[in-house]
Amino acid sequence: QVRGPGLGVVGVSKGAEVALAMATFLPQVVATVWINGTAFLHGNPLVYKDLRIPPIPYYTERVLFTEVGAMDNSAIFADPRDPAYRTSAIPVEKIRGKVLFVVGEADRSFNSKLFAELALERMPPESGRILSYPGAGHLIEPPGSPPCSISSIRGTPRPVAWGGEPQPHARAQEHSWQEILRFLELHLGVAATMKL
Repeated sequence: QVRGPGLGVVGVSKGAEVALAMATFLPQVVATVWINGTAFLHGNPLVYKDLRIPPIPYYTERVLFTEVGAMDNSAIFADPRDPAYRTSAIPVEKIRGKVLFVVGEADRSFNSKLFAELALERMPPESGRILSYPGAGHLIEPPGSPPCSISSIRGTPRPVAWGGEPQPHARAQEHSWQEILRFLELHLGVAATMKL
């Protein structure tokens, strides 16, 4: 059920990129949880009304392989600070709501901490904050979810390495979940008890 008037959005990985774009362009999005994403368009352009934001290309020839043969995609992303990619930045300075950035510092998909810091630098003051977890990987999920450091995804020829060490990653899932719930309650209100 949607109580409104504001909406909350939670996104992980490419979904976090989409969530940040939604927070930028949709005023009804008042609370965004961004988990290990980017702050620039990658691979696909963003098209919204008359706006088109070009993507930074993936450099798939730079993919690395772990000792067990999983793909480590950390090198396929160009440095977003390169002036050539300025037009690929999501214009987060337009965000009216609040953003909680959740970062795993051992993310082997991309440098999520850098993307979160770059976004926060351009956002309105006090509109966002970063929760950063040393030893946590890419897929920070609710507590009780098994830490996932490697998995298959559609469209890749081999499993993908997400990074993270089991104990720090599990602690990050536990802590971030409580912070996410607090953040959403603060900006969306506590859910009313439903009666059946």
